[in-house]
Amino acid sequence: MDREIRRRLDGYRQSGPIERTLIDELLDRRVDRREFIRRATVFGLSTSAIGTALVAAGCASSPTSTSGPKVGGRLRVGIIPPPAHDIEPHTFADQGALETGSIAGEHLIRSAANLKLVPELATSWTPNGDASVWTIKLRPNVKFQTGQVLTATDIVATYERLVSPNSGSQALSAFKGVLSPGGTTKVDDLTLKFQLDNPTASFPYLLSSTTYQSIMLPANYQLGTFTSKPQTTGAFKLTSYTPGVGAKYERYTDWWGGRPPLDGVDVTYYQDAAAVDAALLGATIDLIGQIQLATDRALFNNSKIQIFGGRGATHRQVPMRVDLANPLKDPQVRQAIALTLDRPAIVDKLFSKYADVGNDTPWGPVYPSTVGAPDVPQRQQDLTKAKQLMAAAGFSNGFSITLTTEDTGEIPQLAQIIQQSVKAINIDMKLSILTSTAYFAGSQLGPPSGWGDTPWLNAPINITDWGHRSVPNVFLTSALQTNGVWNAAHYSNPQFDAAAKAFIGAISIDDQRKYAKQAETILLQDTPVIFPYFYNYLAAGSQSVKGYYADPQGTVFLSQTSLA
Repeated sequence: MDREIRRRLDGYRQSGPIERTLIDELLDRRVDRREFIRRATVFGLSTSAIGTALVAAGCASSPTSTSGPKVGGRLRVGIIPPPAHDIEPHTFADQGALETGSIAGEHLIRSAANLKLVPELATSWTPNGDASVWTIKLRPNVKFQTGQVLTATDIVATYERLVSPNSGSQALSAFKGVLSPGGTTKVDDLTLKFQLDNPTASFPYLLSSTTYQSIMLPANYQLGTFTSKPQTTGAFKLTSYTPGVGAKYERYTDWWGGRPPLDGVDVTYYQDAAAVDAALLGATIDLIGQIQLATDRALFNNSKIQIFGGRGATHRQVPMRVDLANPLKDPQVRQAIALTLDRPAIVDKLFSKYADVGNDTPWGPVYPSTVGAPDVPQRQQDLTKAKQLMAAAGFSNGFSITLTTEDTGEIPQLAQIIQQSVKAINIDMKLSILTSTAYFAGSQLGPPSGWGDTPWLNAPINITDWGHRSVPNVFLTSALQTNGVWNAAHYSNPQFDAAAKAFIGAISIDDQRKYAKQAETILLQDTPVIFPYFYNYLAAGSQSVKGYYADPQGTVFLSQTSLA
């Protein structure tokens, strides 16, 4: 290492404890190049600091050049329809709505490939020493599609709506216990601060597109006008929306990012997988926002079709109510049910090579903080132990119960697999498979007001689809922590809550893994939720689609996409 590099590196290390921790992890080979870059983007290290550290560690690389995309044409996209008649960003909780909104909307930060964060409406983000306060710098000269200039006032208004307990915000799944009303303040027109409830080392992920409800809107935005008036900052303006039919988008000529290649986007809603597959194969659409091996096999190994894949933490949860006076209240029974599942066989049947086996915790293999065997052993099928646990709980002769779920993707097949698996321990499981609209219908207020009357938060046992998040925080706080807004198991364990809180606040990767191990061990003992697998996010398009990134979260990001 030459003297100038050492001098600059020492300067960056002395900037604060976070910078020192990240650089030392790289130099000590505790993280590799890719993981260092990912973590450096999370904590907002400058490009020069990242480059200097990589040179010092001997793992710098040369940039590559690419040719520009072809300009022109309209992209035809097929996606699942939103279940609600109208859509409102802060209430997004389903795939159709987030895909529809994401074509037009933008966020402070974009979550990109390999869990990396890249600037979008924010140009930089900087934490204080314990990551409890974050300072955000905004991109200048950004215009909403209304013509208004984006300022910190608009960001504050958007986030106040997102964190309000009375707005119906589904973003509370990310921000409850992290950011409270009044915690977002304007410093000047292009600077704002987030004062957090607790230190959160991965907070920039929560500000990114992984919190898909956080589309930035003007401070004077009126609820109910999202689909009737173009008013986001993205490359495309939503100019027409017909519930259950489709939507149209036009290129936004004043977009801060320049001129996107496409002239516009035409969305058609398809409820049926066979119908949207036929449309792509018949060349009446160019791209399907999300596909699955279980329902879209006709698209795989077809020379006309390209599959866009992104490994992530997309998964299904099987919550079991721990608070009802039924057999599921006993953790031995919940463990027994989990032990009946042959996970590798399930993955092979439903996903082939496009999924990873789950271990009944939110820490999927994609996360660097995930603790693997032998420290946290993988749960295997063990019918002998399952029967012993049922006997110890007093249910040798089994019992009857109804599993409630939705008719989407491979979920009905998973429900049937679970139904057959638990027969080995004398459980007679009935299946109630609802439409997605019915499954998510009703009030979804979440604690402390209760869990509303929606089936997915109240059934004794269910299966729910969960999208990818770039860090497991949302799974921890919303689905598993005491009074989490999407805690369908109604689970509460103070020891788990403490371990999850410590994990979320931990800066070093070693500390993250330490607290993850504590939390994973508790969850395997309690088993409030079965996580059977984590599957790759897949999209499909014609061979003419270029530059499309299959975001594991499910957002449809098209500003760099073109047609050959």
